[in-house]
Amino acid sequence: MPRVKTYKPDEVHQLVSDNGNLLLVHFGSTLASACEFVRQELEMLAPSYDESILKFAEVELPLQDFDLIQSYNLEEVPTLVLFAGAEEVERIERIFLPEELKEFLDLTVSFYYGQVEGREE
Repeated sequence: MPRVKTYKPDEVHQLVSDNGNLLLVHFGSTLASACEFVRQELEMLAPSYDESILKFAEVELPLQDFDLIQSYNLEEVPTLVLFAGAEEVERIERIFLPEELKEFLDLTVSFYYGQVEGREE
């Protein structure tokens, strides 16, 4: 089973509202080649993280879906949004090299994991 799960645009709100841990959502488009690069990075990095702590999701963003674009303040693709529970806590709107993205994820997971509602370290 792939570690980066793909969701339809109409499933995003439910995915985020049901989230009880850390969730990294990649909003991308097949029309942007940079999104394929990010997709491959996430597939490569996802196995390094415990799914009970950090889950990876991908959403193919239809550029005409203005409601979804506005509700998540998406200005460009690819955009990575990290949620702690249902709250957005971090956002990346540029491409990182794999090492940079891993460092970012390591730091943010260690910082936010204990702050997810109901969790104590």
